[in-house]
Amino acid sequence: MNSPVIASIIATSESCISDSANALRLDQCGRHTRWRIVDIVAQPGFGMQDEQVSMRLKELGFLPGTPLKIIGFGLFGRSPIAVQINGTKFALRPAEAAKILVETI
Repeated sequence: MNSPVIASIIATSESCISDSANALRLDQCGRHTRWRIVDIVAQPGFGMQDEQVSMRLKELGFLPGTPLKIIGFGLFGRSPIAVQINGTKFALRPAEAAKILVETI
């Protein structure tokens, strides 16, 4: 399922990872602030499927170095989290958003 192009993009983006010590999880961030993805990390809640969820996020464009913006949250709380990345809007579950480490731009 993974094409050589996607593998190349992922390998290139992984070299853009900056210091994740100051990074926040995306589910901890507020609206209308520009963020840059630092890394995709493991989330124990996904169990054996964690690596597949990480790969799917990367295939959708959630790659280190990519800017994004949180555009909204669900009714009565924070689920789902609506984000815009590369001109496309996505709704993420909190567990998916917790996998994404970001820093402010």
